[in-house]
Amino acid sequence: MRDNFSTNSRYKRTQKSKKQTLILNILIGVVFIGILAVGASMLLGDDESATEKQQNQDNTASVPETDENSDESSNNDSSNEQAAEEENKENETNTDSESKEEDDTSVEKEEEEASEGSSEDSEGYKTYSDDTAGPDGAWEPVGTVQKDSHQSSFEKGTTDWKEKEKALQYATGLSPDEIEYWWIGNGGSATTAKGIVSKAENKDNPYVVMLEWVDGEGWKPTSVERVPGAANQ
Repeated sequence: MRDNFSTNSRYKRTQKSKKQTLILNILIGVVFIGILAVGASMLLGDDESATEKQQNQDNTASVPETDENSDESSNNDSSNEQAAEEENKENETNTDSESKEEDDTSVEKEEEEASEGSSEDSEGYKTYSDDTAGPDGAWEPVGTVQKDSHQSSFEKGTTDWKEKEKALQYATGLSPDEIEYWWIGNGGSATTAKGIVSKAENKDNPYVVMLEWVDGEGWKPTSVERVPGAANQ
């Protein structure tokens, strides 16, 4: 009977010891799992923190590059604008110069045309470029400054002589720079005159011009014809 009681007591103690050991192992397991969970959480937290920190560093590093690119782009835009502005100024300057040259040329041309196309010179005489001038012109008196009664003169340099020269220019259409006066003389009466003129290279085939005096209006051409050899007589 005692042996049975002793056996039961040992059994109970053994079972209780096993339960305590199991509970202790469970608690240890729970604590270990908790430690693992905390460690894992800390590790994940560190990884996320490191990743976020790396991203921030990358973003921070990319900002200066953006700024640098922006500055470079701004500088390029500024340079392009400055170059375009300088080109526009240069074009405007060239345009102004061309316009000025065209204006000057136009003025010179107008003055030249006015001079050449004028029916009278500064003294009031008709010129070689008048619409009625030339060998086939509808001639008119060339004008005169002689107020008193006319006296035909064949003395070179006198007013009447100079007016005969102007009448010969007008009759032939030859300018003062190109005309050569081979002979000027009486035309057969006190109110007529005759002239033989041409360009220097055309001396062998000159013009023979007849002039007639018109009171108050000057010498008027009445005929113009080519007479070969007339200047050599």
